Amino acid sequence: MWQAEHTLETTAPPERIWAKMQTVADWPQWDTGLTWAELAGSFAPGAQGSMRFIRESPRSFLLSDVSAQHGFTALTKLPLAEVRHIHRQETSAMGTRMTHRIEISGPLCWFYAWRLGRRLREDLAPSMRRLARLVS
Repeated sequence: MWQAEHTLETTAPPERIWAKMQTVADWPQWDTGLTWAELAGSFAPGAQGSMRFIRESPRSFLLSDVSAQHGFTALTKLPLAEVRHIHRQETSAMGTRMTHRIEISGPLCWFYAWRLGRRLREDLAPSMRRLARLVS
């Protein structure tokens, strides 16, 4: 399995971060790698959506885990691999501690890590900083 993770502490309140994260159409406002995103239905486990990364074709995703005010996981299936975008948050002394993690698993994990990994890793910190600024 390939993985990348970044944690950021911000003074932004958790409920404002959560509101922005669950508004899927707003993801490109803070996720520097996305050009658009949409969700069919409510922000709940099992909901399906699609998103388009810069220089990529659109991809479907599934909200495989949603814990109100605490985080969610968006699962994207690729040929012989899965990509999990895991977003978690918790209250901290500063305000909120956010952790965003990306995992690629499956038989072709090595290929997707080689093809996508560097860009995914490089987008983590700037995206989190942008999200924190948007809701502060």
